[in-house]
Amino acid sequence: MRSALDGSAALDELPPIAVGGLLIVFAAFWIYFAVPIHEYLATHQHPFLWAYSHNVIFGSAAAIGAGIEVAVEQATHHAHISALPTALFMITTWAGHARHFKRGTAQHAVLPVGAVLVLAGSLAGHWAVPLAGPALTCTVATGVRLAAPQP
Repeated sequence: MRSALDGSAALDELPPIAVGGLLIVFAAFWIYFAVPIHEYLATHQHPFLWAYSHNVIFGSAAAIGAGIEVAVEQATHHAHISALPTALFMITTWAGHARHFKRGTAQHAVLPVGAVLVLAGSLAGHWAVPLAGPALTCTVATGVRLAAPQP
């Protein structure tokens, strides 16, 4: 981001990428740590599957950072972007452990639907990160609302 600010005429495109990237990182953190997976692992015999699924989770999380870098490069007309790493992170986190704590169709659908929204936002070119950030924020907010005890 710093090198793009130093030598770019695309200063109007960089703040939305920075905000979107920050929202993506915060939402990914929340999505991953929102469920008490240690309870599931203590009572089931799938710790190896869960552990090996983290190769994809961590790889896609690292690719999110690279994707934000590519978004900056695209804004300065040096590259093209895809939101695939963010969507992959959401799906693998859901498949690896979040789905074990979801109750009902709506809760189970939150992360997969959010992943589809993130992928749809990648069709917007250099607006992929600024659109993915709010999509992930809405996904987290919806998940929190659905998980809250109903009066």
